[in-house]
Amino acid sequence: MATAHLPEPAPAHLRPSRLSHLVLKTPRFEEMTAWYKTVLSAKPMFENDVVCFLTYDEEHHRVMIGRDPNARPRDPKAAGVVHFAFAVDRLEDLVNAYLRLKKEGILPHLCVNHGFTTSLYYLDPDGNECELAVDNYKTREEMDAWFATGAFDENFFGFQFDPESMVERFQAGIPEDQILQRDLYQ
Repeated sequence: MATAHLPEPAPAHLRPSRLSHLVLKTPRFEEMTAWYKTVLSAKPMFENDVVCFLTYDEEHHRVMIGRDPNARPRDPKAAGVVHFAFAVDRLEDLVNAYLRLKKEGILPHLCVNHGFTTSLYYLDPDGNECELAVDNYKTREEMDAWFATGAFDENFFGFQFDPESMVERFQAGIPEDQILQRDLYQ
């Protein structure tokens, strides 16, 4: 098996410039729009009784939620999207998101240090998995060096952790790069 590494991106003229948005349909329109507004600190660009276009940055909409009273829960064994992830820039941002959402009664159902990212996985009201994650390395070279160790080949999932432990370490002033080390969770 080859050791994992970050590939060079395709030339700019052959690839999209960014991922623009995701679209969700739901029979729980009010719950879903409230949840995504809270989790992403998003604001509606447009909202009526049928659709809500949410944004949290310069993009006109990152998430669109559409009302569909006939939508049924997806079979968890069906092929398709497993989750979608939203990145934060620093561990401090992930800690603050966790604490803010905890106050709202929104807790992650899974927390994993994957080695190259540290991730909190939440379930929205329809059961879609939404990841909030921070990169564990600041540069591509550092991340490539970590992949070259073979640690990802041995355990590509990573290690589960208690988010309260992450918060305690952060609040105790332990440096971010130490908190994000995967071996702390083994």
